[in-house]
Amino acid sequence: MAKSIEKIKSGLKLRTQAKPGSLTLRIGVRKFVLPFETRMLNSEEYVFVHIPPSAEILKISDEGLTVVTEANEAEAAVATFRKGRKKSAGGRRRSAPTMPDELASLLSKLEPGTKIGYDKDGNAKLVKTRKRQPKK
Repeated sequence: MAKSIEKIKSGLKLRTQAKPGSLTLRIGVRKFVLPFETRMLNSEEYVFVHIPPSAEILKISDEGLTVVTEANEAEAAVATFRKGRKKSAGGRRRSAPTMPDELASLLSKLEPGTKIGYDKDGNAKLVKTRKRQPKK
């Protein structure tokens, strides 16, 4: 079921943050900041502007800004406002860590029921493994 354009606008209002002092008016050479909190989302093709009590979705074209009046076009605008997740800089999977053969042979020589632990000074020592009882 298609949403109405008013429901789409009210949903977009929730996704924006208020920016006080972002609306200006130029009269002659003087510039005035209007006392309104505006909310705005923009993409390459569309702009959503909310100045209480009105909100509009506008399409950016070569001629300027035109108001979106169809719900299908408004839903397409909402899709352009969604930001994708940023990919990590590496972009490739890391391989599983490998264990050197010397270390594997040394660990295989440990007695069953023991493991390597460290004392207060950081020196390695053999420690008995702890056997936990199952909870009743």
